[in-house]
Parts: sequence; C-alpha cells; structure tokens
Amino acid sequence: MRILAVATLLFCSASLLLAQNQSAEKLCYSAPPATTVSHDDGVTVQKIVLSGTWGSNEATAYLPDKEIADGAVVFSHSAIHSDSGVSIDLMTFAATLVHAGAAVIVPQRTLLWPATDRWMNREGGVVICAEHWLIDHTKVFNEGKGTVQMVNGTNVVVREGYGYVGPALCSPSVTSYCEHTTPFTFDDCGYTRYCGTSVVYVPIGEINGGDNTNHLLSTGALREAQWLQKQLGLIPIGALASPHPASGLAAMR
Repeated sequence: MRILAVATLLFCSASLLLAQNQSAEKLCYSAPPATTVSHDDGVTVQKIVLSGTWGSNEATAYLPDKEIADGAVVFSHSAIHSDSGVSIDLMTFAATLVHAGAAVIVPQRTLLWPATDRWMNREGGVVICAEHWLIDHTKVFNEGKGTVQMVNGTNVVVREGYGYVGPALCSPSVTSYCEHTTPFTFDDCGYTRYCGTSVVYVPIGEINGGDNTNHLLSTGALREAQWLQKQLGLIPIGALASPHPASGLAAMR
C-alpha cells in the first residue's frame, strides 16, 4: 500500500508539473515571421510581433552576423521615463551589446519611474514571450550554459550565457498577487529549454534596493553595458553605440 501511495504521489506531482509547463507554453502564441528592417555594420535588426494570452507587442531584435552569438540579452522595456521629465532610450544600450557580439530582444514599451505600486512595470507575459522568441531563433555560445574553469580547486563560472535587463516580473500564472519571477525562471527546468541556469541581471524598475534606474537616467548605460560585456564574454565596450534609425528610436512614448 505504501509503494502504491508513493507511486500515486509521484504521478500526481509529475502531472502537475507537466500541466504547469503546458500552461506556460500557451502563454505565448507562435510569432509570425520577423521583418528585417536593416542589415548593416554586422548587425541585423528585425521587428517581431509577440502575442499571447496577455495581448500583443512589437519587439525589436538585434542579431549579430555570426552563426553563434557570444551571449543573449532580454530587455523588459525599450525606454525609461521618470516623473521628473528625464528619459533614456534603452535601444542604444541594446545596440551596444549586439555590436559586442550578443543577440538582444527589446519589447517596445516604456518603464515609468518611480513605480507607484507593486504591479507597475512588472507585466510578465510580454517579457517571457520575448525570451522564448530569442531562445527559439538564436544560437548562443556553449548553448547558453555557464563556462567554468578550475580556480584553487573550485569550479568558478567565468562566462555566463544570458542576461536580463529589467525588474522582477509578476508571474502571469498568478493573478491574486504579484508573485515575482523572471523570464529565465518562469518555465520549469525539467520540461522546457526556456529555463536559464546561467543568467546575470541588471535590475531596473525596482523599488526595494539594488536598482540601476536612477544611474541610467543620470549617466547613461555605459557602466551597465560594460558589466554585461564582462559577464557574458563579449567584445570589450569602450563607448555606447548608436542604433540604426529603423530600430525604433521614435517609439519612445
């Protein structure tokens, strides 16, 4: 009887995890083919329409002209606008990373700062679907797994696979309160390739410390770009790049 009970429990647990994963997959609809808007200086800029149970969004993808990108970065927003009137366009940040060898995707939407409630700027569906698209359409060095080396007898990660620029997200699967997740931790690692285990974060839009929003608004994104470059093993960054006009600079609103 005990063996039967344990087997039943394991079956129910596996069924629950499978159902959760299937629910996560339904969150994102299949995206129509991307539209290439520019291809020059070693970079392809594409427009993608992301959609799902949460709605739809036009995102911009920056893809380096190489079969395997050195890393991949997901942005939660394309711009930041503060209540003081100061704004920053994050597309320049994204363009800098792609010129350094990373594949990048940026949903077209503005982060409002400071946040006035726990839900603000944390809509999870669009960012999770952006991450799914990037993983489906790019190849990343070492399959996005962290690269390690032995240091003093201990394995130390010396190169991460993925980066995320944005706040913690409200899980789309929970509606009664904001359960925090990220685009790389929302999906169950046992059932899907969308789970990332080698990810570094640049938090913006956070209200409980550890936030880079005010720094970005006051000095730009060079420090954050250089930090991601080191973590992902990209080409050294000396200055911020200028994105192609077709990439959506006018979309800041």
